[in-house]
Amino acid sequence: MKQKGSGSVLYRKRKKQFILVLTAGLLLLLLCGCGAEKKTDAPGYTRLEELEDKRIGVTTGSVQAIQTEERFPNATFYYFSTSVDCLEALKSHKIDAYADAEALVKYMMAENPDLTCIEERLASGMQAGAAFPKTERGRELCEQYSEFVRNIKQSGVYDEICSIWYGPDESLRVVPDLYNLPGPNGTLRIAGDTTCVPFLYIKDGKTVGVDVDILVHFCREYGYKAEIVAMDFPAILPAVTTGKCDFAFGGIAITPERAESVCFSEPTYEGGSLVAVLKDSESEEGGGILASIVISFEKTFLREDRWQLFLKGTGNTLLITLFSILFGTLLGFAVYLLCRNGNRIANKVTEGCIWLVEGMPMVVLLMILYYIVFRRIGISGLVVSVIGFTLTFGASMYGMLCSGVKAVDRGQTEAARALGYSDRKTFFRIILPQAAIHFMPSYKGQVVALLKATAVVGYIAVQDLTKMGDIVRSRTYEAFFPLIAVTVIYFLLGGLLIRIVGWVIRKIDPKNRKPEQILKGVKTHD
Repeated sequence: MKQKGSGSVLYRKRKKQFILVLTAGLLLLLLCGCGAEKKTDAPGYTRLEELEDKRIGVTTGSVQAIQTEERFPNATFYYFSTSVDCLEALKSHKIDAYADAEALVKYMMAENPDLTCIEERLASGMQAGAAFPKTERGRELCEQYSEFVRNIKQSGVYDEICSIWYGPDESLRVVPDLYNLPGPNGTLRIAGDTTCVPFLYIKDGKTVGVDVDILVHFCREYGYKAEIVAMDFPAILPAVTTGKCDFAFGGIAITPERAESVCFSEPTYEGGSLVAVLKDSESEEGGGILASIVISFEKTFLREDRWQLFLKGTGNTLLITLFSILFGTLLGFAVYLLCRNGNRIANKVTEGCIWLVEGMPMVVLLMILYYIVFRRIGISGLVVSVIGFTLTFGASMYGMLCSGVKAVDRGQTEAARALGYSDRKTFFRIILPQAAIHFMPSYKGQVVALLKATAVVGYIAVQDLTKMGDIVRSRTYEAFFPLIAVTVIYFLLGGLLIRIVGWVIRKIDPKNRKPEQILKGVKTHD
């Protein structure tokens, strides 16, 4: 005879086995990805003509994407989010070459001995500068900034700044005054992608780069404070055009099409575009798998105290997740209570709003809230993220309550009324506990899904765990180890949240309630 509860014991045992296998698999991937690589022959391209029908990588939205499409009409193009992704794809032979700004390619070459470039430029005359909104204030600030750039070019200060950031001495690349500017004329909010080395990036926990150095000199000259708002590159121009930031910088290429939407300053960078390729042979021989892991760990976490970036990103991710779960649960519950006995028209309107929120991609909803709904309101991207995810989780909570309550037999309500329960007590003491058993497994899944969905908040200037991983990758040029680190952290956070929800499920399960709790308020001795 089958013992009571044997099925649940078997389920828990298999679940633990699955978790162990999954963890072992992740560790195996980590070991394989961080181990010493074997020598692999690379074609060793030396001329652009050799790439006519090859696989070429570019970053999405970059000017190099346009240049390569014009230069290599027969090539196969791969679009990546960052230059680091292009580099990793090249090293793993997913692509044959990738195009990027000359300064960035040469910087990567200095950090990666297996990387070189084709001497012939893909394009010349590339210029980058700061982007300002086409408003009266924006045009005035643009002219002020342009005049300053022209002055430092004539005085030689610009050449000194470039010699530091494009030079070989890493110890000179510091911007100590960014956070200590007096700022009698107010604070400027500047949007930028902090993974754009050497124009704008994170070093020792501080924002540095060529453009940051120029900004500090500008703010010191004109009496401004500066607040750099880090965000993904696709969100930079919307942040400027909608007035969320005063201007944007960080290696933004000047193009006629972009100039239709924003005002560009005097160029702060002039150069060309290069195509990066691997040298004749790719040889990266370390001291074995363990040595490679130790080196990668040191670069990812210990060097420049980068563990603090992961800690900050984890904190922001948890903050968004927990508050969104709390407020979303309350919102969905409140809406359900209002609609439970409401009229049909009100319910249809509510269902329409929920359908709109659930059907909209999360990144689109966040950008609409940040750049349109709260366009003129000075609230942070962190708060907007909580609002956005609260709406989506609240919509899911409403749907789960509807399905859970429908799963409870109507006879339960009739029996409760016969025992003298009011409508409110019937719902909270009889129907809801039983309905919760039906929807709580879905609730648990929604919690984990919400945690993972927060990875898109970088589009609205929030430095979450995923964004911090991108920042670290932009400095170490190691795609695999930081990604595995981010994955493991998400895995641990998800496990923690699942355990908390599981504890709640056990507490509300009617089977675990004592008779006196169930019959509380009921007269049993009449």
